[in-house]
Amino acid sequence: MKTEKLNVKDGNLSDKKWINIADHRQELQLGKKVSFPINLCIRKRSNSPFFYGVWMPDEDEDFRVTNTKRRPFEVSTKTTDPRQASLYAITWVKEKQIELAEKSIEASTVKTKCLEHYWDQFFESKQAAWDGRKSRTKLIRDEKLKWHSDRYGIAKEEFSKISADKISRQHLVDYFATLSDGMKSQQKTVLKGLFQLAENDFIGHTFPTFPTITKPQAKQVQHFELDQWEILLNTVNELSRNIARTDIPYEAYMELETNPFNRQNQRNWVDLYDALYVNYFWFLRSQDTQRLRIEWFKEDKKNKEFICRNEEPKSDRRIENTISLMDGSYDFLKRLLNRRQPHKGWLIMPNTKRESEGGQENKVRDDLNFLLKKAVQKCLPEFDMKECDFTTIRHTTFRHHLEADPSLGDATRIQGFANNGLTSPDMLRKTYIKYISRESDLRKSKKKIKPQFALIKRASF
Repeated sequence: MKTEKLNVKDGNLSDKKWINIADHRQELQLGKKVSFPINLCIRKRSNSPFFYGVWMPDEDEDFRVTNTKRRPFEVSTKTTDPRQASLYAITWVKEKQIELAEKSIEASTVKTKCLEHYWDQFFESKQAAWDGRKSRTKLIRDEKLKWHSDRYGIAKEEFSKISADKISRQHLVDYFATLSDGMKSQQKTVLKGLFQLAENDFIGHTFPTFPTITKPQAKQVQHFELDQWEILLNTVNELSRNIARTDIPYEAYMELETNPFNRQNQRNWVDLYDALYVNYFWFLRSQDTQRLRIEWFKEDKKNKEFICRNEEPKSDRRIENTISLMDGSYDFLKRLLNRRQPHKGWLIMPNTKRESEGGQENKVRDDLNFLLKKAVQKCLPEFDMKECDFTTIRHTTFRHHLEADPSLGDATRIQGFANNGLTSPDMLRKTYIKYISRESDLRKSKKKIKPQFALIKRASF
């Protein structure tokens, strides 16, 4: 800010554009006891004959939050007389200082009572709960996006910066209108957690209810029919040049053709075949595949089976043993372990570095899904590619098991079957059993209904 020191020889102060009041006490006839900020000025604008009072508070006293350069406060003194303008500016600045102090206290209070404040507590508790989890990095990144995302994050909403008790239902209605159906539930969960933390500071206050979230209509999950499953596995074996079903030692496996610049290579096709059957036999989730370690499988020679103990189940679920219920799984895994280094290490794609080893995040999962799509495009071109990933393999194995042995869904057996597959009876009923039962009943009715023939006789000419 430009200022000029004037003295009595400078003549009429009203001719000046900028005047620092502290520098010109004598000329302005202001006594020493008159107090005001030393950077208080008066100035003339080009579009007005009056002086304007101008003052910039210290940054730590300024309640205003801005991402750009701060601007000084300014007010018209409504006079062209420098002395009268100075007196007006001094009165104005004292009122402005009181206003600043009050607003600074208010802003400080709001800062400890807004959602932004509770988010810090909420996020810290989440991080603490994830200590020791191998997926901690991804969990933290995904959780941060719920707050910071430019597209759907809560932080971008104005209501995140006001006192939590001032948030209205309309705020939530407007916010939820910007979210996709898939985002609404997760953001509601975060907001409910923040409101629960805020309840301690606003005892007796009723926080607004959330807009109704319309759930998408339930539909049958996609899976491979038994004949499609067999075609797929035959195709993958052919793409591996018939090595996938061959019992080869570790040394021969390491000599299989591979190419870092082309994922469609012989060793990767063998790895895909192994991953498909491991997931199928032991009911694994897509994210489990890249975590599987040889040590998780314990051999039971007496019963000729391998028991998988998933050491990193979904969320915070209990660690359970999974037993394959199908013949052939024992011989398959024996053959797979024969082409691995003994006793320990990654079971699937053992030569691909995991994120913990400095590798690319989710590379194993992404490469397997890529190869699966390529194989399905080759042998089942009509299959919906949007549904073609390793989650479909999990759906496939549950469908095949329940179709082959419907008693697994009986009240006396479903809990054990669900535990073995690291899921819940309710999920089995909603996702698979109700569709299998409906299809079975309709086919029974079809056999009982007398056929009708649209063409009664052949046309003759």
